[in-house]
Amino acid sequence: MSDRILILVALSLIIAMVAGTAIQIRRPQPTPILVKESMRRPDYAIPLENPMTTDMAGETKPFHARITKPTVVNFWATWCIPCVRELPLFAKFKPIAEAAGIQVLTINVDKEGAPVAKKFLQDQGIDLPVILDQDGSVSKALKVRGMPTALLVNIKGEETARMEGEADWSQPGVVDVVRDLLALPSQPVTAR
Repeated sequence: MSDRILILVALSLIIAMVAGTAIQIRRPQPTPILVKESMRRPDYAIPLENPMTTDMAGETKPFHARITKPTVVNFWATWCIPCVRELPLFAKFKPIAEAAGIQVLTINVDKEGAPVAKKFLQDQGIDLPVILDQDGSVSKALKVRGMPTALLVNIKGEETARMEGEADWSQPGVVDVVRDLLALPSQPVTAR
């Protein structure tokens, strides 16, 4: 008799957790406004590794070759609920950023690769440039610990700021914050 009760209690807990997760997913979540204080900013720009990257068209080239101007790089996945909420806001940021001379780039970390990312973007009506990181090598090289993560990268391929977690990229004034954060000077070369 007690085994039945334990099984019923366990099943009840599992059903409650699943229902709670479903409610949490459907309930609108406020997305934090991007502010300087939410970005981790080093004293000097940090040189980034230069891993090989492959885009949705199958073109492979080094990461630094994709950085043609100051850039915001957004790491995301279709299974990441905060990413799913943030990506449409990042897509709204793209034309504002481009008008200000800032490039936007996304890196999708879904293991299934292009088919999953492409379907998700099409279903959401989102048009963003995507690098695929199925094996996690780009995330590892750039020291990304979780999703979503945004890196601000200057023209030299150096990180000037990083944000772990979601943000509302579509808010007025965000481009000014990004422009300011991208202006971090490179580390001075010291004589040895």
